[in-house]
Amino acid sequence: MYLLGALCRWLFGQVSGIFQKVRPYSVMKELLKYRLILSMFVLAVFAAAGCGEPFEPKGPYQERLVLYSILSNRSDSQYVRVYTSYNPLGHNPLENTVDTDIQNARVTIATDSASFALTSSVIPRDDKSRYSTNIGAYVAHPFTVQFGKTYTLTVTSADGNASARVTTPGPGLVEANNAFVMKSPEKYTDDISARVRLSPVTLGYILRLYVEFDVKLGSGVVHVRTEVPKAVRPGGGAGYEYAYPMLVRRITDQYLVDEIVYFNLDAYKAFVEDLEVKYGKIQLTNGTFILTQVESNLYKYYNIANGFQDDFSIRTDLPDYSNVAGGFGVFGAMRDDSVAFDLR
Repeated sequence: MYLLGALCRWLFGQVSGIFQKVRPYSVMKELLKYRLILSMFVLAVFAAAGCGEPFEPKGPYQERLVLYSILSNRSDSQYVRVYTSYNPLGHNPLENTVDTDIQNARVTIATDSASFALTSSVIPRDDKSRYSTNIGAYVAHPFTVQFGKTYTLTVTSADGNASARVTTPGPGLVEANNAFVMKSPEKYTDDISARVRLSPVTLGYILRLYVEFDVKLGSGVVHVRTEVPKAVRPGGGAGYEYAYPMLVRRITDQYLVDEIVYFNLDAYKAFVEDLEVKYGKIQLTNGTFILTQVESNLYKYYNIANGFQDDFSIRTDLPDYSNVAGGFGVFGAMRDDSVAFDLR
C-alpha cells in the first residue's frame, strides 16, 4: 500500500506539471505520453482492492435435478436415470461416495400421440470402487423407438421438476464400395471404403467395420467376430498399435449428399496378420459395416465433455452442455444401420 500511495503522489505531480507548463490545446497530447503509466495505475488500484479477498474456488450452490437418457434402436427397452446434484464437503467431487439417484419420481416419455410411464428399477453396477450400491433407473419396456420423431421427457419429483426434448435420427444409408479388397488385400492398393448418407437431424456419426471368420479348434470349428481398425502404426515392440473409429462431425449439412469413409489397407493387412498369429489359419466368411448416427444433443454433450481430456484445462463447476430445462444432463438419441457382405 505504501508503494501504491507513492505512485499516486508521483502521478499527480506529473499531471499537475503538465497543466502548469503547456498550453491548454496541447494538454491532451502530453497526457497521451503517460498512457502506459495511467494503465499501470488502474491495474494497481484493482490489484490492491482485491488483495484482501480470500480465494474460494467453490461458487454458490443450488441443488438441481440431473437427467440422463439416450434413446436407441439397440434394445426394446429405454432407460432414464434421475439424480440430484451434490455439493462435496471439500473441493474434490470424487470425495462423494453416496449416490444421489431419485427413486420416487414420476417419469414419462411422450410423443405427439402417446405417452409412456416408466417404472422404477435397479441395474447391477459393474464397478463399485466408488459407489457401493447398484444403479437406480427408470425403464420403459417394451419401447420401440420411432425414428425421425420428437420425444419429450418429463420428470416430476419432490426434489424438483425437469424436462427435455429430442428428435431421433431417421434411417441412414451405408454401402460397401470395395468389399472385394478384404478377400484378397495383397492384390490391391486401394483403402477399404464405404459410402454413408445421413439423416437431416444427425450431427455426428461413427462407421465401424466388423469381420467374421472361422477357425479350427481341436476337432471343431469356432466362429469369431471382431472389429477392424481404421489405421495403424508400428508398436513399441512386436506387433502394431491400432486406431479405431471415433465419433466425428458430419462434413456437410446437405441431405442426400454422401460421405466417404476409408479404412487404411495397411491397417487391415496388419490386422489379418495378427489374427493368423493368434488363431492360425482363418477362413473369412463375411463383413459388416455399422453406421451409428447421433443427433445434436448427444453429439454436443459427448464431444464437449471429451474434448479436453488433459491435465492443464481449467474445468468449471457447471456442465459444459445440457438440454434439460429445470436441471442438468442430456436427453439424446442415436440409431444403428448396417449392411453385411459375403467374404467367402
